[in-house]
Amino acid sequence: MSFMDLATSVEGCAKDSTNWQEVRKDILNRHAKASTVEEFITLLSLHKMLMDNVIQQIRAKNENDVIVEIGNHDYNQMLMRECIIGDSICVDTLYELTQRELDAGRLDSSDALMKLAVEAVAKPHYSREQLLRQESVLNNIKNKPSLNGLLSRLLRRSDV
Repeated sequence: MSFMDLATSVEGCAKDSTNWQEVRKDILNRHAKASTVEEFITLLSLHKMLMDNVIQQIRAKNENDVIVEIGNHDYNQMLMRECIIGDSICVDTLYELTQRELDAGRLDSSDALMKLAVEAVAKPHYSREQLLRQESVLNNIKNKPSLNGLLSRLLRRSDV
């Protein structure tokens, strides 16, 4: 399914939200595989449109709260996925993303994630470059043969 097909599915949920969970899963799966900022932004926008459409379809207050909570959880997860370098969250990226989302109107300035980003960037933290260097070193270590592997090969050679 192309992005255009996905956008059509999102628009269709404005009229009939019966398959919104399927569309939501598709957006989340695509976001997990996305690799460019443009893809991330497109999928975040489609997610917001979908959740807005579904919320308008749901009339019961208790269901509305659940849908809003699901949408907020998805949205925060999608943003955090963009901030991860290795096993760490990049504070610089988190701050930049929250500013981008604030500018795009998808995030409110009073949102907890926005407040967290502002507080985190004001405190000492590893820079994006430091995290990338650390990740590179860890990848190099992971790709080197282990001591056990080296000893095992050495012992196999001497057995021949």
